[in-house]
Amino acid sequence: MKAFQPHFTIHLGDVYPVGDARSVNENCLGVRNPKNNYDPVHWPMGSRGGLALNGNHEMFSNGSGYFDVLLPAMGMVEADGKASGRISDPTSDRISGQPTSFFCLQNDDWQVIGLDTGYNSGGVPILSGIPWVNRIPGICGDCRLEKSVVDWIANVVEPDRGRRGLILLSHHQNYSAFEDTYRKPAEQLWKAGIRRPVLWFWGHEHRLAGYDLYGTCELKSYGRCIGHGGMPVERERPSHAPEPVFYDFRAATNGFGVNGFVNLTFQGRGLVVGYLDMDGTEVLREKFIAGQDGVVRLESREMLIDNLDFPCAR
Repeated sequence: MKAFQPHFTIHLGDVYPVGDARSVNENCLGVRNPKNNYDPVHWPMGSRGGLALNGNHEMFSNGSGYFDVLLPAMGMVEADGKASGRISDPTSDRISGQPTSFFCLQNDDWQVIGLDTGYNSGGVPILSGIPWVNRIPGICGDCRLEKSVVDWIANVVEPDRGRRGLILLSHHQNYSAFEDTYRKPAEQLWKAGIRRPVLWFWGHEHRLAGYDLYGTCELKSYGRCIGHGGMPVERERPSHAPEPVFYDFRAATNGFGVNGFVNLTFQGRGLVVGYLDMDGTEVLREKFIAGQDGVVRLESREMLIDNLDFPCAR
């Protein structure tokens, strides 16, 4: 991630195991956990900042580690040399703190909107953790966006103004060929004024997969599951619609799937999305364009490796 020299780095949520202060310190802030022998790590901040979304695991501890420990350490870099392109040093640079669990980054051509789907992901305690029980209506959290977030999108972000291309970031998926879906956020976003095709990155599922333009309501998106950043990556074949246009079924040396991350390069109204393995090898590249009407369209997809366990529509 550091080799890309990103302006911003963004974490899509789920700091394991339960997102409490100890988990956040060990996995994001470089503070050793006295209960184990793991070496702690720092989240790599971009030269201009780093941001984090809220996932369901953060809410297992009622969000205490996320809101009280992680967000104060995230945000904009306030160092004198922030425009140099270097990666921020979290031990010395001043960080503004991230004030909310949602955010918007924008330029003249694009808006990147971070959403908090984790806040209402918990459902009924204990029962929502049982797979067959949590499918009963009212048991599992619906991941709905808080009214304050919906109002912020409609009245502050104003996604229809300027007709920028829209990129949504969330922890939970709107749809999936592998797991359950969370439909409520997309319905709320449509009502808040996001009424054109978008590019939507989410995590939650421990895998890498991408879809053609699809949606569970009026809002359609190019869905990209990039939940393969950490923890054991699951290796499964698709089990239901919509059929993914690519997914990574490769096995790592540990028998799980291959970890990785995604780089976004903005080029005017164009966007290059690079999918990389954890060793820095780019395996797939996509190019999107934001039309003058703000509609995001896929221009091309290029597979950069040849592996039968990584099926991809060319």
